Amino acid sequence: MNLPNLITMMRLVLTAAVFVCLEMSAPTWEHLLEAGRLIPKPHVTPVDIAFDPTLTWAAFVLFLIAAFTDFLDGYLARRWNLVTAFGRVADPFADKVLIAGSLVTLLQFPAAATVLTTWYVVIVIAREFLVTAIRGVVEASGRPFPADRLGKYKMVSQCWTVGALMTMVAGSGTFVWAAQWGFWVSLALTVVSGVNYVVKAKDVLFEAKA
Repeated sequence: MNLPNLITMMRLVLTAAVFVCLEMSAPTWEHLLEAGRLIPKPHVTPVDIAFDPTLTWAAFVLFLIAAFTDFLDGYLARRWNLVTAFGRVADPFADKVLIAGSLVTLLQFPAAATVLTTWYVVIVIAREFLVTAIRGVVEASGRPFPADRLGKYKMVSQCWTVGALMTMVAGSGTFVWAAQWGFWVSLALTVVSGVNYVVKAKDVLFEAKA
């Protein structure tokens, strides 16, 4: 268990802390009733619903730290030649849990739901299942299948989007534009990078078996 792998494991711990903070600040049925969200009122908007912004900001800070460790562990592993089979599995797994879990958790917040949609989350999760399956098939054939630049850009754009959504949930309207732009940019990169992985693996995926 070298340092890069320990950092990857720390990302999973930080991810769990992000989920806990978000869940503890999540709206309840009582909150929604009091805010008028279950009986639509024109003067009530999602940003009018205040829960516990302190916990949401804590989740935001923890998320940023977790996202930074995604860069750090890979950088150290390559620089110190400490790439291991465990790291090749755990690193993308930790990324998927961080992004997919955060998106699913954010769906319950009215403020985030003004930008975030369920179909976007489905596309993100479906893409991760697809790429994981492709990587397993290709590497089982004896060929390495590391993340490429498109995949890394996709991760950055998704982190941008999730972070901006968390600031909206915390009650800040400053980064609404960042969440909106991030939504569409990350959606495009999610789809394009997924298709790119299929194309890169086509010789293995569509190889005829005797």
